[in-house]
Amino acid sequence: MRGSQFTLGEVATFNGMDAHTEARLRAVVLGASPLPGLERTLAREQLITRLRQHGFQPEGFEIAMPARAVVRRETRILQAQQMVSCAMQKMRESLPLGDDATLECDAPVRDLSLPSNEPQMSAGDPKALGGGLYLVPVRVVCGAGAPAVTVNVRLRVKRTQLVAVATRAIRTGEAIREEDVQMRPVSLPPDADDLVADVSEVIGKVARRTVASGQMLRRSAVDEPAVVRAGQNVKLLVRLDGAVVEATAVALQDGKAGARIRAQVTDTRKTLLATVVDSETLMVSVQ
Repeated sequence: MRGSQFTLGEVATFNGMDAHTEARLRAVVLGASPLPGLERTLAREQLITRLRQHGFQPEGFEIAMPARAVVRRETRILQAQQMVSCAMQKMRESLPLGDDATLECDAPVRDLSLPSNEPQMSAGDPKALGGGLYLVPVRVVCGAGAPAVTVNVRLRVKRTQLVAVATRAIRTGEAIREEDVQMRPVSLPPDADDLVADVSEVIGKVARRTVASGQMLRRSAVDEPAVVRAGQNVKLLVRLDGAVVEATAVALQDGKAGARIRAQVTDTRKTLLATVVDSETLMVSVQ
């Protein structure tokens, strides 16, 4: 049976009657069809009642059936992977994913029990959910008159790229050496913009926080090394009214080039903020 109602012709065989009578018997509607994959019972008394309603005398036929018969609707199974593949194809057609992108189903999709007609699938436009997740509606239709079924397939976009990865644990403040990092292909997380794509970006810099062995390095996790150390004697250049006066001072903090650190003037013992010029020089402007 394929329609919303089933007939005697769909569940019975006929013998020993003329073609006209058989055609009329086949057209007798017995009731509502069970849903795909389900079943219903048909009692002998129900069949006899239906025959009478259609103008037949049941006593004139030999009816071979049990007191109750089980009626199952003809079905076919649409596998979940078929719907997922349809959604993935739509994603690749709709978005510029690139060769480095892979798709994976992020939430389970169940097989569908459908009428026996050949199902037709079509996927709608992907909807971005954030974090590399997309929702793709897949519409399944099983012939004229059958209600359409929409299955939402949730897909995750994953990209693979070579990034710098720590080969050992790097402690906070420790300088990063060439042997401490290695380029490895990894599946990129959603916040991949900060990842280091070239080891030259981090060699010689210092870790701002501890980096575990095997962890991807981020630009925000490294800093330029200090060129001036606390307690170091430095040359202090003082700009005053367009003139530059040179003095000596002691750096009170570590500082990288361009950083402002505290320093103490040797002669006056005055503490001030100065900008690191290089490994031996600080500069301050006096208004």
